[in-house]
Amino acid sequence: MKNLMLLGASAIMLAACQNMPNQSAGVAPVVAATPVDREVLPIDAVPVGYEIAIKPDMDAKTFIGDARLKINVKNSTDRVVVNGINLSIQTVLLDDETPVDFEIDAENEAITFLFDEALSEGEHTLDVDYTGRLYDNAAGIFFSTFPTPEGQESLLVSQFQPGDARKIAPMWDEPAHKAVFQMAAILPEGMDAISNMPVASTSPTDDGFVKIDFEPSPKMSSYLLFFGAGDFERLTRDHNGVELGIVTRKGESEKGHYALDTTVNVLDYFNEYFDMPYPLPKLDQIAAPGAGGFAAMENWGAILYFESFLLVDPKTTTEGRKQFISNVIAHEVAHQWFGNLVTMEWWDDIWLNEGFASWMDQKITDILNPERRVWLQAMGGKEFAMGLDSVSSTHPVVQHVKNIEEANTAFDAITYQKGEAVIRMIEAYVGEEDFRDGVRQYMKENAYGNAKTADLWRAIEAASEAPVSQIAHDFTMQPGVPMIYVDDVSCNSAGTQATVRVRQGRYGADEESKAEALVWRTPVTASSADSDTITRTLISGPRVQTIKVPGCRAVKLNAGETGYFRTNYGEEPFAALMSAYGDLEAEDQLGLLNDAYALGAANEAPFSRFLELVVNTPQDGDPTITRSIVGDLFQLNNLFKGEEGADLYVDFALNWLKPAFEQVGWDAKSANESGNIARLRSALIATLAVFNDEEIIKEAQRRFTAYQTDPSALNANLLNTVVTIVGAKADEETFDLLLSLARNADNPGEQRLYYGALDGVEDEALAKRAIEVFRSEEISAQRRPRYFRSMADDHPRLIWDYYREHFEEIEADVDPLERVEYGPNLAAATGDVEIAAELEEFAKENLPEASAKPVERAVKGIRYQASIKRDRLPEIVD
Repeated sequence: MKNLMLLGASAIMLAACQNMPNQSAGVAPVVAATPVDREVLPIDAVPVGYEIAIKPDMDAKTFIGDARLKINVKNSTDRVVVNGINLSIQTVLLDDETPVDFEIDAENEAITFLFDEALSEGEHTLDVDYTGRLYDNAAGIFFSTFPTPEGQESLLVSQFQPGDARKIAPMWDEPAHKAVFQMAAILPEGMDAISNMPVASTSPTDDGFVKIDFEPSPKMSSYLLFFGAGDFERLTRDHNGVELGIVTRKGESEKGHYALDTTVNVLDYFNEYFDMPYPLPKLDQIAAPGAGGFAAMENWGAILYFESFLLVDPKTTTEGRKQFISNVIAHEVAHQWFGNLVTMEWWDDIWLNEGFASWMDQKITDILNPERRVWLQAMGGKEFAMGLDSVSSTHPVVQHVKNIEEANTAFDAITYQKGEAVIRMIEAYVGEEDFRDGVRQYMKENAYGNAKTADLWRAIEAASEAPVSQIAHDFTMQPGVPMIYVDDVSCNSAGTQATVRVRQGRYGADEESKAEALVWRTPVTASSADSDTITRTLISGPRVQTIKVPGCRAVKLNAGETGYFRTNYGEEPFAALMSAYGDLEAEDQLGLLNDAYALGAANEAPFSRFLELVVNTPQDGDPTITRSIVGDLFQLNNLFKGEEGADLYVDFALNWLKPAFEQVGWDAKSANESGNIARLRSALIATLAVFNDEEIIKEAQRRFTAYQTDPSALNANLLNTVVTIVGAKADEETFDLLLSLARNADNPGEQRLYYGALDGVEDEALAKRAIEVFRSEEISAQRRPRYFRSMADDHPRLIWDYYREHFEEIEADVDPLERVEYGPNLAAATGDVEIAAELEEFAKENLPEASAKPVERAVKGIRYQASIKRDRLPEIVD
């Protein structure tokens, strides 16, 4: 059965090994690509501005385009090369009068304009008449289709990152080529249009349409452009001169109030933090009912979300989803500065956008909602990144990206979660004020331009006078996870100070990583269980160093868990921590659990340490820690399937899970119950069902039956959990009921709920029926790959064989952002060593060159899991 919860931190670490980004082990430090390594356009001519008019034909799935390119010729040339995909060009005029020849290179996504005489230096214009395509998958201008009581309807929205703006018009579709965009939409009367800027004017056309002209944008990169058209509804608010809008399909705007309120608070914080007010006159957030390989896209002034990541429906939105929505909003609004106002020069530095926005969304959410304990929850994301980073197929945060195809593979947990963790570590090292002052300076120096990683570090270093560039170099320019060994702890005679002997190595989950020694200048914090004082120092290299720590009861490294490293304690230091475990802060308890699991899995420490910590963790403690352990036990259960001793493990897990569930029960004990307890309840119910707890399964089925006649029988936090359990355990009659409910749903949320229940069905024959449903036309092209992929967890061989048989048909539905990784990730989800070998052979014949990294990480992830089963599970059984 598919997992319903955010996995526990160490469970995420193992899950991450199924989705590991790849880089062959190399010599440290690894350096970023230089411009000569990149496949980029010639720079004899560069863009100044674009005027683009789009007239879509939704029935024909095409559009008519008219683009006026204002260019600056820097070096006299007889040709100008731009990007373009699936654009059919009719005419081109130079400077309003001279016809221009052109060549289209479809393979390289390039269009070359050819001139009889070399263009003189200076500004020129190119007017291009052309047609283009509207797409079913989430790239370019695409359909977002949804059910209504009257039947299926569609909106048009766009997604252009990293290299799909070239599908809307001929252009320099590279982040360094910033320009002013002035958009226009030509639509039937009554249809709405949205772009990055407010509407400037509306006028009728001679052929009975309406032309909607938008104001010109600031200078920005092409991937931030947005175009939307359809029957929209808006929820708006003027806030300090900025028009905030939640844009939805008709009838859904009331679900946008939570998002609107969150945006007001987030925007206020960012205006102050960056010391630079939001620079556009409006900020729309558009809810599309479709699906894609992403939650949201930070288009400047017109952020695109899939609606379950923006809208809150009291009937169906869980507490976990609500918390995630606020994080996503904070993330995308942070991008309006970090990414949009200041943009990375090339995709090597995409982490500058994503790592910073990920860190900032946690920071602001913690300030606005301290009760959520978001930094405690964020430790799961750090574990996910460490899982990727602990094998030889990892890559540095600043990575070599040769072309757009490779850029599509760069949006991974190293970019996001490791980037976030490194930023948090450096902020903790230099202090919040100095860090913020450095960021403000970086913004001022690079506004409306492009920057590199080193520019950020220089600004923070100047503000803090700390060796930021050296530390950041080690953590962003080379791969891997440092490991700090605590050899021993000794106390002074008065018992007031501990001397901790430490040294640095590398944490590796595979032999290649363990064999390659790397050195990091690592900010390390330490504290003892009988003192509130935190000691800070830098640890680097294998030589033994000492840390003096006030207090002597037990010493915990990475106090507060702000560092990006593993800690491996000697036997006596670990025993001391075990004795003081209950008195540690929640972050430190979870840090011990996470390290113990990871070190046990990698054979760096006894796995019994993790099991001992679990047994000593109270089930009525912090709900986020309890939920993390639930995820760990869930993941271990996946490893134990079919293995010797599985029954012993199930007994052990149930002995911990059942008392934990008794603490929370099926229903809230008070009206003001913590949201984190609500999330824990769902996780426990889902996991106990996975362990085939009959009482849980029967109660879920009973509640579902009651829900059919009385919707109040299930609250939003349990609805998805219960329906998913019912789907997993379905017989033919229940399967037919769920399918009927999905087919008759008149809104996307309800439809997703019931179709989503079918992708976890355990019965093999019913799984085959589910495949037929999910590959049929009744499911939108955007959703077909997601449902199909989800089935690989329960039916690995069935799904893998079907994928190979129908490879081209399935891949056609996958949007470009995930296409090179879809097949490898599907194989990785199976956890099957046989399938890993088959993937390598299949990839040689069928997958593009850019899939080589995802293939290697999938294979390594599967083999790592196999090694845990072979080498570590017997210890757990013992």
